[in-house]
Amino acid sequence: MARQLFGTAVDYGVVKVHNEKYLWFGMQPDDTAITPNGELYFSPKRFREDFSTGSYSDSLWFMHEMVHVWQYQLGYPVKARGAIRIGVDYHYELAPDKQLSDYNMEAQGDLLSDYWALKSYPHPPLHNNSYRDKLPLYETVLRKFIADPADKGNLP
Repeated sequence: MARQLFGTAVDYGVVKVHNEKYLWFGMQPDDTAITPNGELYFSPKRFREDFSTGSYSDSLWFMHEMVHVWQYQLGYPVKARGAIRIGVDYHYELAPDKQLSDYNMEAQGDLLSDYWALKSYPHPPLHNNSYRDKLPLYETVLRKFIADPADKGNLP
């Protein structure tokens, strides 16, 4: 799944998906995945051996977390930025004059996973359903990412 979006920009050989929480003492809710260090941590209640065979929403969630792997591998301080939650909104608004780097860490996660879902499924659930029929607008906003997913200029 992730290769469809990131191509060779991610070193998949070092990515681990953990069937355990990253945070201790109940600080990580069951419905929260954390990807602070290029590895994904899902609670045992939400972990899947293969997210590609789960529901659309499971696949979409996995792809959102893979965006954080991509950010981390390109050098973005995912752990530090994730610890300071001020100003980190998941919501995004698309506009033809914007590019991926205009969006924060979490908005990039939703935006890129929504784009992947639109390219992969006929009628997928999205994080932002207002752009369900706007694939060309996604492609305009993501033009630099589509051309070169390994370009650090795509990071927030």
